[in-house]
Amino acid sequence: MLIFVAALVNVAAAPCPAERAIYRLRGVPGVTAGFTRQRYQINFASDLFFWVRTADGRRWWFSMNSPNGYGGPFLSPDVDATKITKADREADQSSSPGSSIEVDFDMFDRNYGVITTPPQEGGRAPSHLYARGLGSLMWYNPVGAANGDKRAKAGSIPIAMYDLKSCLLKR
Repeated sequence: MLIFVAALVNVAAAPCPAERAIYRLRGVPGVTAGFTRQRYQINFASDLFFWVRTADGRRWWFSMNSPNGYGGPFLSPDVDATKITKADREADQSSSPGSSIEVDFDMFDRNYGVITTPPQEGGRAPSHLYARGLGSLMWYNPVGAANGDKRAKAGSIPIAMYDLKSCLLKR
């Protein structure tokens, strides 16, 4: 009986891989976030995209970057990871409307210790995420936040922490 209980504790304590983590914005159950693998990777900071689904159902996509030296991780608007093609990645990314936009992206472990590098596929998911400028970017510059998608309408999310809520079995 004791062996069975110990096995349950180990399974419950198992870390969630970043690409299977689902986050919820504190106080706003309709806003979720997560990470998705880049099919055609050009970003060296992470092999994952970060996405946010707002209450209206729109999914916003971001690359994660990390500066050399001082500074911390940041997000830059990117194209929909589910529709990206190899040609998109071979094109010159410097002309991308979202390429000059940077939103500070802070990540924390379960004890609120700072995580200084973006997650990688298969790596442990952060327990908490914080991107203070994301809501104002979506509200005041929705086309920029959507990487040039002129159909983008202003999104609204409050300034709050995203908390890890679930870990998908498969992605």
